[in-house]
Amino acid sequence: MGCGNGKRLKELQTLGYEVSGIDPSKIAVEDALKKGVLARIGTADELPFIDNSFDILVFGFCLYLCDREDLFKIAAEANRVLKSPGNLFILDFYSKNEIANDYHDLDEIKSYKMDYRKLFDWHPNYSLVKQVVGSHHGFQSTDDKNEWISISVLRKF
Repeated sequence: MGCGNGKRLKELQTLGYEVSGIDPSKIAVEDALKKGVLARIGTADELPFIDNSFDILVFGFCLYLCDREDLFKIAAEANRVLKSPGNLFILDFYSKNEIANDYHDLDEIKSYKMDYRKLFDWHPNYSLVKQVVGSHHGFQSTDDKNEWISISVLRKF
């Protein structure tokens, strides 16, 4: 979700994977389509895909901008389209407790840091495979909590 201009999906595609992405930006989706990546305009709270259609689902730095009221629907939609067994990858800003910050690009928007794996690993069908927390700059270890991001890998059974 949040495929942007499709650059990362194109890299996966060149390795032989079948990929699809969504992004709320029409410009980003047009760029992805120019790269030959199947992309659609959309948001994670209403995924334009059929049930059980993905072996792997990736949230790449998009949940931090989602409305808090939509998180349950986003988790339900992800669960709907992810096959069982399947893998869920979440790469996003991290905090042990939710933190709201002003978004640097638009004053009227907040960005949020939290442990996004918690949207899924409470459920008995999901188990955490691995979570790594590090710095936003090169992913090295840091004690600066403002720099924390995480990669979480969950397995759906």
